[in-house]
Amino acid sequence: MKNKKTSGFAAIFSICAVMYSAYVGPGFASGTQTVSYFLNKGWIGVFIGPLVAGLLCFIFNLLLFEINRIYKPDTYRQAYDTIYRNKALQTFFGTFKEIQVIVVVLIALSAQISTTAILLNTMFGIPELIGTLLFCAAVLLLSLWGADLLRKTGTVLGLAILVICGYVAVICLGAAWKPAMEFVASRVSYKEFGFSGPNAWFSMLMIVVFFMNGYEACVPASKGIINTRKDVFVESLVTALLCAVSTMVFTVIFAAGMPEILKEQIPTLWAIDNLSNAGMISRVLYAVFAIAAMLSSSVAFIFTVCNRFEPMIQKVWKSSNGFTRKLAIAIVFILLCTFGSRFGLLNIIKYGYGMFTTIVGPVMLVPLIISVPYRLYKDRKDGILDENYNLIEGE
Repeated sequence: MKNKKTSGFAAIFSICAVMYSAYVGPGFASGTQTVSYFLNKGWIGVFIGPLVAGLLCFIFNLLLFEINRIYKPDTYRQAYDTIYRNKALQTFFGTFKEIQVIVVVLIALSAQISTTAILLNTMFGIPELIGTLLFCAAVLLLSLWGADLLRKTGTVLGLAILVICGYVAVICLGAAWKPAMEFVASRVSYKEFGFSGPNAWFSMLMIVVFFMNGYEACVPASKGIINTRKDVFVESLVTALLCAVSTMVFTVIFAAGMPEILKEQIPTLWAIDNLSNAGMISRVLYAVFAIAAMLSSSVAFIFTVCNRFEPMIQKVWKSSNGFTRKLAIAIVFILLCTFGSRFGLLNIIKYGYGMFTTIVGPVMLVPLIISVPYRLYKDRKDGILDENYNLIEGE
């Protein structure tokens, strides 16, 4: 086996950026996700929780990108089929992944519809029902006729929301520091918010599911970039630091508003209003870019499920054309998510996201701690890998 050349940092960072941008989306930008996972766990949620979650992120990146480095799968499904060679396990994880995709769309799109309606009402006085209808109509139209445009602008919108989050951190962190440290010094326990120790830690650490949201896209993207174990280490470390440190910046900001901030539907707006002198322009910019990012993300969700289910519907609705089938799928998912959005953003994040990570984390991520080392050991023992854990040529 020829020695492989380590990739440059810029190339590796491009993979980290995909991983990070998948985490720092509208849910993070609204602040509701961060508050729900960390701040209601008391003082340990400000620094300790995000740090330990970052450590888990580092470990899971090491495991999964080592699989990418060695076996070079083309898809997420192939990566898991490589880890689990047993046919029953492959069927289980493949089926679970299909269900996971559907659930992600339903929960995330419901949250984005709810968040947009709240922002339009808070910022521009548009009734939430009207805001919901306008946003859903835009998602439907763009997912069917403007997908190419949205894919081209998606990266720009993603970068924009990162810039806005960074701007909020700059203008709010200074004012938040003292009251946040007072909250930490108070040693308020998770028990004050109805959690036991195991439940509090489990809830905080399962946010690693969102830290790892970008892995599916990074399976093909990492081919030719993640070539050596050093590449794997650098990618894992940088991704974990980006997710953990940015999360801590906002746990500090939101800790300044505890415990009242737990009732805020858009904690980031609270921070802009109460911890900065930025004024109306900053609020409007935040709202515009957050809504744009949610629109882009929502169209991507609908586009994904349309492409996934359209061939299946074709088998039973043979008299229809492709556009009609995609329109039907889009309408069904948008109606379901519109109904889901009526449960309220706080409930969607608390129960929907909470239940999602509670199931996905233990099923898809935790077993990797044993299964990936076993796969490497077994393939090394069987002569599939050499002493440096590279594929032997011809395998």
